[in-house]
Amino acid sequence: MTSATHALKRSAKENVYKKGFWQRQKEGFQKNKGILWFIIPAAAFTIVFSYIPMFGVTFAFKDTLFDKAMRSNANILGALAYSNWTLDTFGSIFNDTFFVALSNSLIINLIKLFLVFPLSIILAIQLSEIKSQKLAKLILIILCIPNFLSWTVVIKVWTNFFDPEIGMLGRWLSGLTNGEHITYYEASFKPLFIFYAAWKGAGWGSILYYAAITGIDKSYYESATLDGANKLQKAFYLTIPSIGGTIALMLVLNISGFTGVGLEQVKLMLDTGNASAYYQTQWTLDLYIWELSIGQGAGVSYVQAAAVGVFNGFVSLFLMLLGNAITTKTLHRGLW
Repeated sequence: MTSATHALKRSAKENVYKKGFWQRQKEGFQKNKGILWFIIPAAAFTIVFSYIPMFGVTFAFKDTLFDKAMRSNANILGALAYSNWTLDTFGSIFNDTFFVALSNSLIINLIKLFLVFPLSIILAIQLSEIKSQKLAKLILIILCIPNFLSWTVVIKVWTNFFDPEIGMLGRWLSGLTNGEHITYYEASFKPLFIFYAAWKGAGWGSILYYAAITGIDKSYYESATLDGANKLQKAFYLTIPSIGGTIALMLVLNISGFTGVGLEQVKLMLDTGNASAYYQTQWTLDLYIWELSIGQGAGVSYVQAAAVGVFNGFVSLFLMLLGNAITTKTLHRGLW
């Protein structure tokens, strides 16, 4: 590229930034107004379901008089006016129940990070090795079907499958364990929780990686073949580095949600009949917030539920920034 071309580009860039901010925004809107109409539904959805509910954050900075007013069927604005502003609620949430819920959530997410997250990448690499693209896409579609099933259906299907009386796998396991029933509870809760999450989401998670792999120039693989590289070496030294940006993006997003495991799956797998197992192995932060805000009984506390939610938000923000810093340092890729 000639020096004259560089000078023209630099001059055009300087002229753009000589204009005011609002003038640049107006020109950009006029230039792209045909495309911007497509953003309106997404923007409306985000405002209604993401920004407006953030009003509930204010509950975390109220005292217990807010809960008292809400139990007296007061409206939210009236309860806010009746109660006092305080930061004491954040100190009250750090109890034994909270730490049990936090530890279970972190353990489940750590296992998912080391087992489920790489599984989607492995599936995508294996699919890319299939010679027929039609067959690879057919297999990918089959693997994605569980993602479109609700957790109610998934849990019910696998519950019947593990049933020692009617389930094929349940009968086989029952024979191996001398008739002992295989359940979700106690030691088996977390392994089955991870298994269900992998079975339901691994195929769907591999779509993004498969799309990134198909975009890699095939001449690189031909050159690697001529150099004597086998399939494993191609995967480690060519495929994975080439989709490093996609992996970094998904890794940061996974790390940022470390304190949540999914309320619906937990609720459907609960064993409330076994109080010890229910509390020690199945109690998560999502369930804790649900019990505090929607659960029945005198233990309901809207201010504590909001405080735990605010804590979750700050932890997620910190983990997102930390994960982005780590991926930027190690993989040289990040969200920004």
